[in-house]
Amino acid sequence: MKPDVIDLSHHNASVAFGEVRAAGVAGVILKATEATTYIDPTFKQRRIDAMKAGLKVASYHFLKRGNVAQQMLHYLDVVSPAKGERVIIDYEDPPCTLDDLRAAVKFLWAQADLNLQVTVYGGSKLEQDLDGKRDELLAKTSLWTAQYATTKPNWSTATWPVWTLWQYTDKAVVPGVAGRCDANTFNGSAEALLRWMSPPLVEAPPPPPPPKPEPVGDVVIAVTLPPGVTVDFFVNGEQYRG
Repeated sequence: MKPDVIDLSHHNASVAFGEVRAAGVAGVILKATEATTYIDPTFKQRRIDAMKAGLKVASYHFLKRGNVAQQMLHYLDVVSPAKGERVIIDYEDPPCTLDDLRAAVKFLWAQADLNLQVTVYGGSKLEQDLDGKRDELLAKTSLWTAQYATTKPNWSTATWPVWTLWQYTDKAVVPGVAGRCDANTFNGSAEALLRWMSPPLVEAPPPPPPPKPEPVGDVVIAVTLPPGVTVDFFVNGEQYRG
């Protein structure tokens, strides 16, 4: 299976993004932060390099137990997301609870000026914690599921009727990536994947109307005519003879 998207962290020692793009990969998801202080040391430069190579880029935060608001502030401070950008919460740390996850989602959505698009990443822990029940808040996010298999993921549809991104292996061999990496397939068309990974296009504001002409004062035109000669002239549509 050819990956649509790969996800990377500092555990992936070396990446040549031009080769990754040439291999047909459309996007990359980069680990940005963890807990309240950790910053992945490869994130900032790799985001620049991946975008220069023509890849779509998104980021994720590895959620820890507690201090959720501080964690999300840390994540947003490091990523500085554009309006409408996709942000991802990685929910796999064993002590984390669904209350932590819900609080993180609510915090990101509370940034009304950013209109962030929120995705939840999770595997067996997320499925076990949900226990087949529907979560109305999480249902408003999209699902990036981790299930290492060669067939389509088997996922409870109570909260997410469909998965959006599927991490199907952590042992993919991808040109440009040293060693093995996580590989993902997108549940949709190539065009839909690009829209999902990128901030929605913002229409440019309409151009301002042209300035109104400045009013002019009276105009005086002096014409000297020979004796016995008359002319017709018009002012504001009125005909005059003189």
